[in-house]
Amino acid sequence: MLRDAYQAAPSGIRRLGRQTTARDFRAVNKIMLGEAPLLEKLNEHGEIKAGTMAEAREAYKVETWARKIGITRQVLVNDDLGAFSDLARRMGQAAAETEARILVTLLEAGSGNGPTLSDGKTLFHADHGNKAGTGAAISDATLSAARLALRTQKGIEDRTIRVTPRNLLVPPALETTAEKWLASIAPATAADVNPFSGSLSLVVEPRLSSATRWYVTAEPGEIDGLEFAYLSGAEGPQVESRSGWDVDGVEIRVILDFGAGFIDHRGWFMNSGA
Repeated sequence: MLRDAYQAAPSGIRRLGRQTTARDFRAVNKIMLGEAPLLEKLNEHGEIKAGTMAEAREAYKVETWARKIGITRQVLVNDDLGAFSDLARRMGQAAAETEARILVTLLEAGSGNGPTLSDGKTLFHADHGNKAGTGAAISDATLSAARLALRTQKGIEDRTIRVTPRNLLVPPALETTAEKWLASIAPATAADVNPFSGSLSLVVEPRLSSATRWYVTAEPGEIDGLEFAYLSGAEGPQVESRSGWDVDGVEIRVILDFGAGFIDHRGWFMNSGA
């Protein structure tokens, strides 16, 4: 009897990134301009002074990931149940799992502090104002601190920018705890009000290695953060098959041109948990 195949767990972290395309395999440079200069009051001579705008840059690149599998003609002939007829779709699912693991590995680089950015500091750093000073469990106090840290983020010109906390990213071990703190309740007193009910969306990523670390993020459409790219014209996995000449059978391969990087730290906050 042919058993159902295992289904890959959905990728939670993918929801928190922005998808784009790259023209080639060279580094994708993301340039960000700072805020426009503030206006100044004109003096009595009516002179308008020139201002400047700062810029920042982050980069990542698309790389090729591939795998193939061969099936002999004898196996195909003996395949009464059609077990290999759906193999191309399963190879595509394996590519999706590869993408999810790449994104999680990127997030957890640097011993959990994320990749090193162009300023020489990791994604989550005290100087970036997006990392809890002391790890603690999810609670009113810690969620409030995370929201405050994002709300008070400063731009390149050291001016407060718009960052709206929208997502709470957790590993499976914290799913029940997170659901409790985001649940809607009918409070009897003002002290029982849940301020985070409806304000944050729960995102569970089963591939996260830490059972305690959690994150609060903004929407990827509001501010730059995690970005992933496919090669232009080859979005998603490319699955191909051919009949073997040297080998009596069929070969199926999947090629994925995919890359990811963090291009700004201001939309992500991390607490190492407890």
